[in-house]
Amino acid sequence: MIRLHGLTKRYGEVVAVDDVSLEMAAAQTTVLIGPSGCGKSTLLRLINGLIPADAGTVSVDGREITPAAPPRLRHRMGYVIQDGGLFPHLTGRGNVAILARHLDWSSERIRSRTSELAELVQLPVDRLEQYPNELSGGQRQRVSLMRALMLDPDVLLLDEPLGALDPMIRADLQSDLRDIFRSLDKTVVFVTHDLSEAAYVADEVVLLRNGRIEQSGSMDDLLHSPASEFARTFVQAQRSSLV
Repeated sequence: MIRLHGLTKRYGEVVAVDDVSLEMAAAQTTVLIGPSGCGKSTLLRLINGLIPADAGTVSVDGREITPAAPPRLRHRMGYVIQDGGLFPHLTGRGNVAILARHLDWSSERIRSRTSELAELVQLPVDRLEQYPNELSGGQRQRVSLMRALMLDPDVLLLDEPLGALDPMIRADLQSDLRDIFRSLDKTVVFVTHDLSEAAYVADEVVLLRNGRIEQSGSMDDLLHSPASEFARTFVQAQRSSLV
């Protein structure tokens, strides 16, 4: 379980995350949704300890996560960003293995785990010999997902991983990601601004506005029982995408 308590993050006069308290259930997919600038990505970076909070705490299974937390705690969280974040000078295989090599995994263990993950994300193994600029957008995201899963983390964090892809590739990856989430039984936090994407992958939805939680609960509640005028407007603006 991920527990946020009184979490606040400021950038100068801007309050990016404002006193957020939330529990995210284990082995469930929680989607953070809302318009640009509402605090979704900042909240994700606070969860994995990339940036320090100005107030409040983040804990995973009762252990507090901060930038100063032991690496073994932060290694329990895999992280995927929108453009994949792959190192351009490394092949796909090199990108997938980078942290495992740092932790002195054997070559055989790395090779076995890489093959297992390539099958999981449905990426032809030969594509792992290519560099990021030789891969399609969808292939880069599959490699990025493999890298995030390499250490078999308990938590998987995804920051708009499909936002830069064209609609057909995005639809294929949405379906694959949902199947992967269900098969791995991991705690997933997924950031998007797209309501249809949230509806497709979410067990729970958290709608953010100006760094605060506007509504949290099931997608059905958000669609049919919006808690505020903002929630109602947000749903109505995207409802055509759910048809």
